[in-house]
Amino acid sequence: MAGSPQGNPVAPKSRWMAAARARESEREDRLFYDPLAADLAGPEGFAWLDRMETAARPGGPGLYAVIRTRFFDDFLLDACERSGTRQVVLAAAGMDTRAFRLGWPPQTRLFEMDLPEVLEAKDRVIEESGIEERCERHAVAVDLAQKDWPGALLAAGYDAKRPSAWLVEGLLFYLSGADVRGLLEKMDALTVPGSLLGLDLMNRNMLFSPGAWPQLASLARRGARGRFGTNDPETLLARHGWEARVTQPGEEGADFGRWPGPVVPRRLPGLPRSFLVRARRP
Repeated sequence: MAGSPQGNPVAPKSRWMAAARARESEREDRLFYDPLAADLAGPEGFAWLDRMETAARPGGPGLYAVIRTRFFDDFLLDACERSGTRQVVLAAAGMDTRAFRLGWPPQTRLFEMDLPEVLEAKDRVIEESGIEERCERHAVAVDLAQKDWPGALLAAGYDAKRPSAWLVEGLLFYLSGADVRGLLEKMDALTVPGSLLGLDLMNRNMLFSPGAWPQLASLARRGARGRFGTNDPETLLARHGWEARVTQPGEEGADFGRWPGPVVPRRLPGLPRSFLVRARRP
């Protein structure tokens, strides 16, 4: 989580995610429309996506990114509309464009946290496009590896005494276990009962499964080595005060008519899995 986009593998990876969103936006049956995605991806993002798709198994990174995007789009809008939350935090926001493409309720305040270089690159594309934000957007330039990032978020206007909705998307897989726990601990101090959290996780089998090796090797060659996985997201989050609901891509609510084939139940061990998690602080 530290360094420049060149030294930080998670930062340029956000361009690959933007490329996946751009290709989805071209489909007639698209699950969302992202008018900025192609410009944010650039040639680098499309080239990286093509290489990753070549190395992937069916239901690979491009489709996973699309399913995950729509799943958390729905989660965040539901958090605001049904729960009344009006402050949203995107940790490691990357090239995310939800501030510009989702129909946020009035008075929604959205905080995007990421490295200064990442936010500056995104803001250049936003300014050139002339697109207008659909909520009150605050770009918070921080390094999430540093201890003082909560202070920057508070200084930007985040109110730790009010319920909030957080999204940690596409990040935890690349962190050490200590960094994952440290991030969750800082979030503990910034959230109150009634707050909501969305995040995605891989299981530990993803790190060691021969079927996942080509994709993992392709990531590692680009400096984005997979490091963290858990087979029990519910217990991980319970230790930090969250009640979690876990969904695998392809299951009800995370299929959208796109996922190829059936999903193997979690009770069957030894398989690589990805998890989409929605949690609430009771």
